[in-house]
Amino acid sequence: MNMRKLIIATAIGAGAMFGAVGTAVHAAEGDTSKQSVSEYASDTVITTKVKGALVADSTLSALDISVETTDGTVMLSGTVGTEAQVEQAARVARDVEGVKQVQNDIKVDPSKAEKK
Repeated sequence: MNMRKLIIATAIGAGAMFGAVGTAVHAAEGDTSKQSVSEYASDTVITTKVKGALVADSTLSALDISVETTDGTVMLSGTVGTEAQVEQAARVARDVEGVKQVQNDIKVDPSKAEKK
């Protein structure tokens, strides 16, 4: 299970890095209508940290939760099994350094609840 989390965290980090490079290229080409490279890089770091924190939380499935960050506001979406998991995901995101606000749009799907 720990190896799976390590692989997921590595993939998330690599994706964030390539996304930041792509945005830097866009900004260098004169597209200034969006965030600056440093703002985007900062949001990318926050997104990566939130995803990593979700992976590290054994009560959550990071694969079921999407994370996007704009200007320090983290938007969570996806589906989880219980309302407690919705609340836990928001708590985890709020505890990450750099997060200014959390918009939690995660839905509950009881069919995803763990059966014990």
